[in-house]
Amino acid sequence: MRVLAEAPRWNTAPIGAPPQADYLNQLLLAEGPPDLFGWLAVAQGAEGERLRLISRGPRRLDVDVILVEGEESSDPRLRLPHPALLERPYLLLGAALLVPDWTIERGGPEILEVARRTLPPDWLRGLPG
Repeated sequence: MRVLAEAPRWNTAPIGAPPQADYLNQLLLAEGPPDLFGWLAVAQGAEGERLRLISRGPRRLDVDVILVEGEESSDPRLRLPHPALLERPYLLLGAALLVPDWTIERGGPEILEVARRTLPPDWLRGLPG
């Protein structure tokens, strides 16, 4: 895997999780495996040995695959685009900064336009233009 670009890092409170410290979130644009489950293997390999004792509980590292160019998946092991892409400001803003021309569905608006229309005002400062 080769990292091509990085979005800024954001501290966010855990969503739907037990009380714990904020998470540090970042999106990366990378090139690597040509298949979806190759990306899942890369993500899980980066996490290392992860004990999932508490659902959404504290962890050292959580790596998610958010988008894969030209791919969609409803497989429960890897849903793409990530189900929270449009719900979590840091995911939407990160995607808009890294792949502004990407469209959620064929003929739909570009992710940058979706971000401009839906992000809370305090997140819009990060968008170009």
